[in-house]
Amino acid sequence: MDKTELIEEFLTDSAKILLITRPRRFGKTLNLSTLKYFFDQENAQENRKLFKGLKVSENEKVMALQGTRPVIHLSFKDCKANDWLKTEDMLYDLLQRMSLEHLSALIKVEHKLLQPILIVSQNQGNFADFCNLLFNLTRAYASIGPGPLILIDEYDVPLQSAWAEGYWDEAITFFRNFFSAGFKDNPNVWRAVITGCLRVARESMFTGMNNLEAASVSSKGYARHFGFTVPEVKQLIQDYNLSAIDTQIEAWYNGYLFGETTLYNPWSSLNLLKNQGEFRNYWINTSGNDLVKEILSRTGAQAKRDLEDLMTGQSITVPLQEHVVFQEIENSPANLWNFFYFTGYLKAVKIDGPSEAVKTRVQLKIPNLEIHHIFEDSVQLWFQKSESSALLPNLKNSLMSGNVTEICKALRKLCDTSLSYFDASGNEPEKFYHGLVLGLMSYYSDTWHIRSNRESGLGRCDLLMTPKNPDHYGIVMEFKTMDSYEDSDLVACAKNALAQIENRQYEQELKSQGAAKILKMGIGFLGKKIEILAG
Repeated sequence: MDKTELIEEFLTDSAKILLITRPRRFGKTLNLSTLKYFFDQENAQENRKLFKGLKVSENEKVMALQGTRPVIHLSFKDCKANDWLKTEDMLYDLLQRMSLEHLSALIKVEHKLLQPILIVSQNQGNFADFCNLLFNLTRAYASIGPGPLILIDEYDVPLQSAWAEGYWDEAITFFRNFFSAGFKDNPNVWRAVITGCLRVARESMFTGMNNLEAASVSSKGYARHFGFTVPEVKQLIQDYNLSAIDTQIEAWYNGYLFGETTLYNPWSSLNLLKNQGEFRNYWINTSGNDLVKEILSRTGAQAKRDLEDLMTGQSITVPLQEHVVFQEIENSPANLWNFFYFTGYLKAVKIDGPSEAVKTRVQLKIPNLEIHHIFEDSVQLWFQKSESSALLPNLKNSLMSGNVTEICKALRKLCDTSLSYFDASGNEPEKFYHGLVLGLMSYYSDTWHIRSNRESGLGRCDLLMTPKNPDHYGIVMEFKTMDSYEDSDLVACAKNALAQIENRQYEQELKSQGAAKILKMGIGFLGKKIEILAG
């Protein structure tokens, strides 16, 4: 894929410091490498051959700038550990190696400007010396020639690790000082490009950097350079004689929308070609999914309701939040779903208003089958952790055959083993209910079309399971928490739930979809106590 038009767009951009955020495996590292080899004055003539015959080579004005800048290039992708001291050692080692790489090009720099770089190269510097390395390198280069281009890859990897492992304050202190010294009011920098998955809140990270501009997945700028466009994939599958699976490729790996550009996941697309058209969850096996599963497991009832909608192919709408505040990801569904949007687990169907506006809202949806499987796996992991997964096969067989006794036994055991996992206090059955619904969606989607809180008959039922095989039972469930003003006991509570199914004719959708056998179940909750009545 020829993505060298990125260079042309970069040169026409007025931003001095550019932050580009994209999901992992969408070409950030490769594109930074492209910029490095194009602009780097070291080995300029040899590097020029790399661009022969590519789109950028047709632009004489741009090619005149090839090989004209010193380039400072570093990646933080491996700077992550379970405590700050280990991460700090990794950062210092990285910066020491970077300083050594540049010493040969700085021979002509006067000693007083070179001295702070030498200290870091000998690993004798203190906290301030390492934080000021970018500034000192740019100042040294500018003293003998043109100011350098700075390229920083995966800047947020150490921060995600710090947030997950509990050393956020130490990490953000270092990076705030590092970026401020290197970029804030630094006249020695020609241009800079920083990449990562997330745009960390300005007040936490880029304090005072008024010269920073961002191009995120919601931006039109640079959209087509990260990921594969529809025409590019069409050409790829034609070249590999895979046109017969065109529709499947779209369902599995397409669906991303960056700005106004529709894109395929490049990592998954290339692995599909490498494996001669074998469809797999290629992206799920890359780093990062463990964090996603852990975040999802800690969500509240509202987020689980949203996830139900997403997993049934519907969209959700939340306020758009371009800046991620790590400490607030789990505080509200809006924070959570924005995190998933910017890291590539959701796509924007529609954005109402400018992306930087305060009241802008974004309509989000799961982009494709591969990501849907990631969410399913996350839910199944919850049940494995709650030791409930062994109960689900028996429940499935009982639901298929309409065996009320066995269904009641399985649901009681599920409630007993899972409620405390989904709700630490064990007093909010709503959380268990939404966890159960998600579990049924993940484990039973091959047998039923499962819908939660859908319009059916005269109202909205809690759970509707439409069988794909007419020999299996269709299931309607209504869940009620016991109210002492309405229910004399749990049995009365379950009766009221069952009566609601009857009165509001919740089974009508099942009948309209061809279900010949229907089981209606009213379920009453009081803490961990449960009563189930069927009709």
